[in-house]
Parts: sequence; structure tokens; C-alpha cells
Amino acid sequence: MKPVYIEGVSTASTIFFHTPDNRIPSFFYYPLCIGHYFCNVPYEVSRTRYDSFLLLYTKSGKGIVAVDGKEFVQNPGDVCLIDCYHPHNYRAIQEWELLWLHFDGGPARDYFLYLEGNPVFQISVKDSFNYKKKWFQLYERFLHQEKRPAALLSQYISQLLTLLSLEKDEGGTKAAPGLIGDSLTYINRHLHKDLSLEFLASRVSLSPYYFLRKFKEETGYTPYRYILISRINLAKFYLITSQDTVKNIGLCCGFKSEHSFCTAFKNETGHTPSEFRSL
Repeated sequence: MKPVYIEGVSTASTIFFHTPDNRIPSFFYYPLCIGHYFCNVPYEVSRTRYDSFLLLYTKSGKGIVAVDGKEFVQNPGDVCLIDCYHPHNYRAIQEWELLWLHFDGGPARDYFLYLEGNPVFQISVKDSFNYKKKWFQLYERFLHQEKRPAALLSQYISQLLTLLSLEKDEGGTKAAPGLIGDSLTYINRHLHKDLSLEFLASRVSLSPYYFLRKFKEETGYTPYRYILISRINLAKFYLITSQDTVKNIGLCCGFKSEHSFCTAFKNETGHTPSEFRSL
């Protein structure tokens, strides 16, 4: 065990390093370092690159992970999987107890892309007892200086990743239906505004890629398609129930010009707005 002397990290914290055998099969996962930290402000780690993947589990307290300019708040029960080949930063914003693991090898890259496809995958673990149990099985191999067969270490890491995959499939992610439902409500109340994919994703603290994927899973539409159809349907209502001009109706429904409104409307309905009004 190596003592921890890092600003903002309690001396009760532990860290262990591991040098993998260069003869292990390429399909094995392997740990690089593992630790149990008790942190407080001003604890912060900022790197341009650390060739590995990092699993962070927030046992208590709160911290923030930042990758590629996007921040992800870490609350108790959250697991954050970070692609540390990208510039990254994480820091305590209050007392923060962390279980963490740097690992690589095997299909780590492919598994990460399966889970997310962006530099951060975050999930609120429902089965926290089982996750912590699996993590401590690996940790205690180092803590008690037990033998560490490469196949066994790989199995422990694989089990942790499998738990994340199962949680994701069961809807435990930050993109749970409630967040998509919140986004749908926001869209329907703000159709007159600019509703970019980046903006909608940032509202619920998700990457645009992951938001788009979960949105389509929940609605059957991409955000762009859902917004367009909603705007067309709202325009139909105004065309039938009001005497307002086609231009004003288009602008009120979020189209940037009369031309873009008329083009989109005809593409969707087969009629111009004026033709639709006279039907």
C-alpha cells in the first residue's frame, strides 16, 4: 500500500499500483492502479492524457468530472467511466468518498464505445451493494497482498463492466425516461425558440450523442424530426383557428423565415400553408 500525500486527500485514503505482466493474453483486462479516497476541497486532478480508462464510484459526497468542456456532477451512487486518453479533470466540491480504478487491456475500448461512444459514460447504479461488492473483491486482492492472477483480475474488471451494462439496459442511466419526458415537455412549450441538439442535451447533462440515442429509443424520432413534426402540427392549428399571416405563424412556430416554413410545410403535408388553410 502506498501512502497518499495529495492536497485535499485524507491520510486515511489508500492507493495501490499494479504493473501487468507483458505476457498476459491481449484479451485480458488489467488494472493499473486502484484506490479508496476520502477527499475534500481543494482535491483536483487535471490531465491532458493518462492512457487508460477510469471507473469512479461516488460512495458519498459530491464531485465534478469535466471532459471536453462538459461537466458531470457526481452524486452518491453514481458511477462514471472516463476515457482518459482525452483531456480530463475531476475535483471535489465538498467531502467526497471515492472508489476508483484505472484499467485497460482486452476489449476495453470496444466496451466503452458500446456503453457510450463519448469520453464519459455516467450511470446511477441501482444495485450499489453488488457493485461495491465486486469492486472490493478486486481491491482486497491488493489490500491483503494476495496473489493476483491475471485471469482473475480480468474477471473482476469484466464483472464491474457487465454490471454497468446491465444497469444501462435496465434504464438506470442519467437518460432515464423521466429526463426524456422532461425534454419533451420543454420542447412542446418552447417550439418558438432555437432547440439545438447541443442545447437540449446540456439541459439534462448528457452528451449530444447519448441524448440523441436515448431520445430515439423513447420516442421513435430523432430530436430534429420530433421538433419539426411538432412545429408543423402547431402551425396547422394556427392556420385553421386564426387569421394571422402565414409569415407570422411560421415565426411563432420556430421557423426562421417564411420561406423555410413554407418549404418544410409542403414537404410534410404536400400543400403550402395557404393551400392547407383553404382546404
